[in-house]
Amino acid sequence: MDLLLYTSILSYLLALVSIHLKRVERYFPSILLLAWAIHTALLVLRGLATGHAPMIGRYESLLFFGWSITSLNLFLLYRYRFRTADSLNILIVLASLLFALYSEKGIYPVPIVLKTRWFEVHVVTSFFSYALFTIAATSGAFYLLMEKKGPPSRLRALQEIIYRSALWGFFLFSLSMTFGAIWAYLAWGRYWLWEPKTLSSMVLWLYFAGLIHTRFLKGWRGRRLGWVAVAGFGFTLFTYLGVSILLPNSHRM
Repeated sequence: MDLLLYTSILSYLLALVSIHLKRVERYFPSILLLAWAIHTALLVLRGLATGHAPMIGRYESLLFFGWSITSLNLFLLYRYRFRTADSLNILIVLASLLFALYSEKGIYPVPIVLKTRWFEVHVVTSFFSYALFTIAATSGAFYLLMEKKGPPSRLRALQEIIYRSALWGFFLFSLSMTFGAIWAYLAWGRYWLWEPKTLSSMVLWLYFAGLIHTRFLKGWRGRRLGWVAVAGFGFTLFTYLGVSILLPNSHRM
């Protein structure tokens, strides 16, 4: 399985290099699709080895987080027919895979509290919302980088990607919190746990609620929207990894 992880990392590196080489740039979507397929195979084999959906523990969650970002990046390539923040997205995916490479990969019995579909839908919606918030942030960063020299049509498309990614991410994160509350009630008899992870999740939810509010009611566009989306990545990363690494809590991802 480590061989597949190394192959996946190399495939993403090849995709990243192809973006910047004019002779092979046109093959980038195919190379990224190949990297995604290898990444998918890695997740499937991990699931078969563990006997559960590969989303438990830091190693599996990092794999799934990177896979979610790549899946969304491929959708953007299909939807808009031009490259957006591909380089930034791939760098984040590579970082997640390299972090996974040095994370604990052991296979352990699944705790009873995790043996429920509510946990699985909670995690899936969480990580796709994290991935959407990441796409919003990288698109915001890309917008800021090319604001003065980019074609107006592409700049408008980038703003659309930022807003729609934030909006759909907020929707999925709201579902995730709802599913998480149901799971918490079934596991511990309470819908809400006063712990760092849940509190950080609430802050993240409020932040993107504010982003959507300012975009929809205040009409924030351009640089303002880009900077707010980029800052959102910090909140996302802290909620996903920072809390579990720095603060004691019941979550291990």
